[in-house]
Amino acid sequence: MVDSEPFAQIVLDPGSPGEATRPLLDRLFVGRECAGVDDAHRILLSDDLAVSRNHLEIRVDPEQSRAVVVDTSSNGVRVNGIRIERAVGVTLNAGDQIQVGSHLLEYRAAAVTVQRPEKVVQRSTVSVATPMTMAMIVGDLINFSTVSEQADQQVLVHDVHHLYTKLRELLAQFRGTLVDYVGDAFFASWELEVDPAAAVNALRFALAAEAVVAECTANYELRYADGTPLRMAWGATMGPVVMQLMPGSVVMVLGDAVNLGFRISSIAGREGRPNILATELVRQAADGQFIFGDPENVTVKGRVGIETIYGVTAL
Repeated sequence: MVDSEPFAQIVLDPGSPGEATRPLLDRLFVGRECAGVDDAHRILLSDDLAVSRNHLEIRVDPEQSRAVVVDTSSNGVRVNGIRIERAVGVTLNAGDQIQVGSHLLEYRAAAVTVQRPEKVVQRSTVSVATPMTMAMIVGDLINFSTVSEQADQQVLVHDVHHLYTKLRELLAQFRGTLVDYVGDAFFASWELEVDPAAAVNALRFALAAEAVVAECTANYELRYADGTPLRMAWGATMGPVVMQLMPGSVVMVLGDAVNLGFRISSIAGREGRPNILATELVRQAADGQFIFGDPENVTVKGRVGIETIYGVTAL
């Protein structure tokens, strides 16, 4: 470990009776155990079983003069209320707040620090699978199976990687979280509990993503058989879900609204429909912020009953 002036400081539970501060030298680990790490480079939260043994890591990147937080947990990490992607470094700015179980960490400029001793308790992490309400966007490359069957695999990988990298960068601007890539699908979420404008931000992302997709695919070698650029369709849904980490570090999101999002994205942009389709719940939550087309009642494969959907355009 590097012996130097601290790059920043991390304040545990600021403003509470148990407030404590640790210097961020080069790396700082947070969890219930953080085995093999000395006390100067860890914060132990042994009182909360929702906290993983190794919940997160904060790293200093001296070349870019920044610090990043990396989620390595079972139950997730939120920065300023927004759930971050697992195992992906997220840059921290002064004043950012990191939620770890029931505890709060605040990232501050370097200062004199104090330290609170902790006792390691060997207990298993309690995986939390609490229902929550989410707005979700599922993006689907139209007729991609046909394109991928005939395309050069190197071109396929290059163009899709470039497109989804651009979409992931765009997603952060609209406070969304990438849940997963599922085949050629792009699955993102917004938690209503921490973002009251979840449905609005989800639709704003979808509209902005349309422009990004059009700009990127216009220059791609990967195209449809008639030579036209690839197109992407979007399904917007909202409803109760359960999110949980599964074996193999895979995040699972379960709920009828998830299944519905994938089904709607598979019919968007086809048979004369708009590229962005939203459910009734999304329309109600975002009414007045967008133009919603005439309602269409559709049967959705695998579900009983009729679903009402709307095309979405910007005001």
